Amino acid sequence: MGVKKLENGKYQVDYRIDGKRIFKRFSTLRAAKEYFQGVEAAKAGGTLIDTRKSGKMRFHDLYQEWIQRIETSGAGGARPASPVTVAGYRRIYTTHIQPHFENRPLAQITLPVVNEWLKTFRSDDSRRRSYRQLGRMLQHAVDRGYIATNIARNPTVNNIPTPEPVREGSALTAGQLRMLAGECARGGRYDGKSHESYGLLILFAGTTGLRWSEIAGLRTASLTLGARSEVRVQSTLVPVDGRQQLRETTKGRRPRTVPIPQTVASVLANHIEGASDGALVFTSPSGRELRASNFARRVFHPAIERCQAADSTFPRIVFHDLRRTAVSLAISGNANVKVVQQIAGHKSAVTTMDVYAHYYEDDLHSSAQAVDRMLSAG
Repeated sequence: MGVKKLENGKYQVDYRIDGKRIFKRFSTLRAAKEYFQGVEAAKAGGTLIDTRKSGKMRFHDLYQEWIQRIETSGAGGARPASPVTVAGYRRIYTTHIQPHFENRPLAQITLPVVNEWLKTFRSDDSRRRSYRQLGRMLQHAVDRGYIATNIARNPTVNNIPTPEPVREGSALTAGQLRMLAGECARGGRYDGKSHESYGLLILFAGTTGLRWSEIAGLRTASLTLGARSEVRVQSTLVPVDGRQQLRETTKGRRPRTVPIPQTVASVLANHIEGASDGALVFTSPSGRELRASNFARRVFHPAIERCQAADSTFPRIVFHDLRRTAVSLAISGNANVKVVQQIAGHKSAVTTMDVYAHYYEDDLHSSAQAVDRMLSAG
């Protein structure tokens, strides 16, 4: 391997990649030497690849290889991605990425091409999500040796602004939670049927911190009601390509146990009386599985509007804020951080402290006051 002069006066660089012999010719010795030095540097840095692959491989072929990896072993190679995650990736690809890149060879996906594509988006959120997915796909190409570098890993160069938060999360007080539960119990689209279960659902969500999918997929066998009432969170009901799927796993992929306040547990006991162990705890008044979009449009948002009409201080919330409410109420009740971690469903208590640190701000002064009392007693 090296640089040699040919009979026609040109210079040839000879090297190997993955056992394959590569030849490249140059008009001058200087150009040949510079190229060979680049090959040696890339080899030393572990970035030497056969660039001919990127000229032959279509982007859609890369997508099919990448999405199969996501489905079978996930992005990190440790476990398959959830059907919801895979469906989201497929949706972004078919809507935003495929029309622009499907038949392009990988070698033709350059910085100018990516930046022209980014100009076609109307929404900053869809632009950011699509760009992030493009980066993941091209990184797979780098890892597989199809291309040398990932041009979609630099949001600054590609002019992807960091989005401003749309809204700040809010937590309800205990009184506001009861008010919202009462308004949700007033009804939805089913005339002449009881909607009390909707009020119970709100109280349950606002005191246990379960996610919507966990509540929609909750079955009676997961409830232990009595002197020490608790819920074993181990299943979810999630929409995948428009269809509801009941899955025996949660977002954290491991079951967790969360205590239930007795006032809520007693109502729950009456609610599920006579139901089979496999029955869903919460359904529509007609017995159908709950859908987040329908519940929000027909029940949750109208109830919030009625609450705001009655109380000008009532915040504009989303369902996820009921998790914040549960954490806030638990902290107000002096629950220790491990209990709050269980309610939040975080893998680590450190995550819980990072996310909900502002709810502990009052503890700074109460802690100092407690020490003060001990010093005074001594």
